[in-house]
Parts: sequence; structure tokens; C-alpha cells
Amino acid sequence: MVMSVPGPFGPFVYTLASGEWWWSDGLFRIHGFEPGDVVPTTEFLVAHKHPEDAAVAMAVIERTLTGGEPFALWHRIIDANQRVRQVVSVGDGVYDETGTLVEIRGHMVDVTESMRTETSRQIDEAVRRSAESRAVIEQAKGAIVAACGLTVDEAFEQLREHSQRANVKVRDLARQMVEELESAAGDAAATIARILQVRQAGKAKPCPTPGPARGPASGPTLGTGIGPTIDPVG
Repeated sequence: MVMSVPGPFGPFVYTLASGEWWWSDGLFRIHGFEPGDVVPTTEFLVAHKHPEDAAVAMAVIERTLTGGEPFALWHRIIDANQRVRQVVSVGDGVYDETGTLVEIRGHMVDVTESMRTETSRQIDEAVRRSAESRAVIEQAKGAIVAACGLTVDEAFEQLREHSQRANVKVRDLARQMVEELESAAGDAAATIARILQVRQAGKAKPCPTPGPARGPASGPTLGTGIGPTIDPVG
């Protein structure tokens, strides 16, 4: 079975008897070198660790070289071009038939690009969710303005006040309102009043309690352009 890795991959072997390292071509390239450009040593390996990660990396190396302890270390290196790379090193001790530790075998994976891709994906997702939140809140505000005769600011205050009372995010409350108004027939003001659980003594101007329908029987037309653009809440 072919192993899938999230970036450039480089096996290595350290032989305890000789104190020599063997690096694959991939490991040289992860460090920014062409195969054979340098002779890998423990000192060379440590020198390319990021200064903030070097102490932890050295402690792991020492434990492994003395006791063959398995390791998995996520850390940073600085390659030959002074670029910071995010890498994961995994390894384990190899013993001979007498139980003597003879080698350390493992591999390093450069996860820099996969992390950058994931970070970019997370940013894109956050932007998308922000845009969706903004749009649905604007729709809910527009419905409250049209059905209840409030100002844009009063409509948002109704949403904000109820979100605090009900311990729900404003965007989730707005989404519920929009979905119910789109699927319901009849009195939009009554639907809004029910969703917001309006209290006549509330601080904000209340939406009318359920009563005769106001405006067209089909209720207000929902839109996204009513009122000023606001930062999404919740």
C-alpha cells in the first residue's frame, strides 16, 4: 500500500556505532540542499532547527540516541535559503539480536504547504460564513422594518436583545426568522413577534403583538439591501 504524506518526504538513518547520518535525497531538499551538498551531522541537524524549537528538538534527539525512544516531533526548521519550514519528524530505535540499540530510523515530512493551504481554506471559510451571516441578518432586519414599522437600528436591537435573552447567536436567530417567514403564510408581524418573544415592557420598541395582518397578506418581501451594512454578530 502506498503511504500518502501531506508534503515533501525524507527518510533518515542514524548509525550509533559510527555516529553517521544517512539522509535521503528528499531530506536534503527539505533543508534546502541538493543531495550531497553537505555532510549531515547531529550538529548540522540541530543548527537548522528554529531557535524557538531547538531546545525541545535537541532533548528529543538525545533521548532517542541514548534510549531508542520512539518520537514524533512537530517543529520548525530554517532551510539553506533562510525560509522557515513546518516539519514533522517521526522515528524509532532499531535493536540487534542481543537487544542493543544500533540505529535510529525515521522520516521527516515538510507540512509547510499543506498548513498554508489549510490556513487559506480556514480564512476563506471564515469570510464565507461572515458574508452569509451579514446577508441573513440584513434580511431579518429588513423583515422587521417592513412588518413592524421599526427603524433599522430598532430592528437590530430587537434581534440583539432576544439573542441575549435566549442565549443564541444573532445570525442563528436571524436565519430562523428568515426561514420561517419564507415558508409561512399570513401575518408576518405575528411570526416575528412569536420568534422574538417580544415583551411589551422591553427596552426596545416592541414589534406589534399578533393581530390583524399589516400590509400585503403574503407579508414583506425579504431583501438584503435594507439598512446600513453592519459587522456580523454572534
